[in-house]
Amino acid sequence: MKKGPSTIRGIRRRMIPEGVATLASMPLNFDLGGKTYDRSTVSVTAEQIAEYAAASGDDNPLHTSGNRQIASPVFPVVYGLAAMATVTLDPELGVDNPLMIVHGEQRIIHHRPLRPGDILELTPSLESVEDKGRSAIFVAAVRAATPDGEAVNDQFATIFVRGAGSGAERVSSTPTVPPRRGEPTTRFVRHVPVDMPSRYAAAGGDHNPIHLDEAVATAVGLPGVINHGLGTLSLVVGGIVTEVLEGDAAGVRTVEARFTDMVLPGSDLTTSAWDSESEGVGFETARPDGVVVVTGRLGIS
Repeated sequence: MKKGPSTIRGIRRRMIPEGVATLASMPLNFDLGGKTYDRSTVSVTAEQIAEYAAASGDDNPLHTSGNRQIASPVFPVVYGLAAMATVTLDPELGVDNPLMIVHGEQRIIHHRPLRPGDILELTPSLESVEDKGRSAIFVAAVRAATPDGEAVNDQFATIFVRGAGSGAERVSSTPTVPPRRGEPTTRFVRHVPVDMPSRYAAAGGDHNPIHLDEAVATAVGLPGVINHGLGTLSLVVGGIVTEVLEGDAAGVRTVEARFTDMVLPGSDLTTSAWDSESEGVGFETARPDGVVVVTGRLGIS
């Protein structure tokens, strides 16, 4: 299920281009939205499920080996990463320097829990490409189904590409009014271990050097290696399932998240959660300095 060595080398070559400090991008192909890509097939194992949960700090016993084992709600990103790379690295799309991309949002829809032994056919697609003036946004999707056509889960990643817009002036859009929230019903703290980026890379297959190589991270203006956004999300979602849903990971139907700032390994994250029968569980996670790093919602059955 993980990318092969040749695929990883190809992505790493593009992730660390000659003259890493030169970060200019060309405009994306804004007419490419709606394109679909070849299907691929993956098999899910008990070991992969357990390894991913352990690497991302999710200690729910449902994710360890056993007759009732199911994958964590964020686990589909493991195979989704390689499938979405097909979209991101499509020459027709025109992402000429992946160091300029920022993962803005993630959405996962579960039609049923994912179990060991599942064989999945993955269909990647480019949902949309939008010009934002100086920058651009595209949405990549991966739909997973069994060979006989049973839908298992769908995932969507919103990717922001710095410097990849047309450069034209854009009319400011009306800000979206956020959903009303009450006082948090639960607060909890989760620690991000110093070695979490390396462990998450091994389990999740994301070897982006900004999470592993101090020199590359600082070369692109980061304070150092940062935690994987999806690793942070898995840590937080696992905490919500434990603290709010009493461990019922099978009850999570949707995961929606917006990444708003970086997380440094070795820090503690505080999550505030509030729940309602109509909107599921909303959450907001902040660093020790009070800066919010991810917000979102879990839809539950």
